[in-house]
Amino acid sequence: MKFFYNLERYEEGEYVVVTLEDDGKRGIGAIVPERKRGENYKIIMGVIEEYRHLVEMAKPEHFPILSQRLSKELPNHPKVTFAISAAAFELFAALKGTSVSELLMVEGLKGAVPLYEWMGDVVIPEETGGVLEAISTGSEDKALLIREYPKGEMREILEAISSYYAGYVLSSW
Repeated sequence: MKFFYNLERYEEGEYVVVTLEDDGKRGIGAIVPERKRGENYKIIMGVIEEYRHLVEMAKPEHFPILSQRLSKELPNHPKVTFAISAAAFELFAALKGTSVSELLMVEGLKGAVPLYEWMGDVVIPEETGGVLEAISTGSEDKALLIREYPKGEMREILEAISSYYAGYVLSSW
């Protein structure tokens, strides 16, 4: 398996894209640093480089537990763990010849909930630490915050995860 990461630009600044490739298939994840939280792409890329070997050694059959391993090694970097986990699930689905929704066994996207109408908890999947962690947090009294990434990265994963919640709230960076 090959693991790449690179810096991309968009109107607001820079963000990091991670790509996993195997057997001609690929999965993509993204991390947008939030300056107001003290995040920047240099730290994110440094964390990825530090733990790159864990990802490169993983086999496709290990992908479901990859986020747990990374969360253990990177406890203070859930966005990095989530992006790599999303890329792994996308790649695993492609290798199996199925969609991410089928792989995660979800029926379909539930409706959008306007943020001003939602009175329950809102979960930010990138802060949970992984795809399975975001799914296990889901419930009928929570909404999922789906962020629009600059080039649409991780949209399929985020939509699939939203099926485990009462609905979802769209947001852009």
